Amino acid sequence: MNRDRLKEKLLETINNKRQEMIETANTEGLTSDSALKCSQDLDKLLNKYQLILIEEKEGTIDPFYEFVHTMTSWTLADNYSLQFIEK
Repeated sequence: MNRDRLKEKLLETINNKRQEMIETANTEGLTSDSALKCSQDLDKLLNKYQLILIEEKEGTIDPFYEFVHTMTSWTLADNYSLQFIEK
């Protein structure tokens, strides 16, 4: 998977997770365990996306890291889950 496709899938997952968090907070409350879990998941996804942007800007993309991302399997189970190998 190339870098642009990786970012596209990640943005899609971020948007789905954001929507899930809003719906969960509206139905279960802002401080419910489910809403907090969604918020934490969203934070991780946003951090991952920001890391990709920083690496691109600074030109610090490690060739092995790039290879690992091309071999990564993305799953959109439940319209928001995302599997990837952490750096």
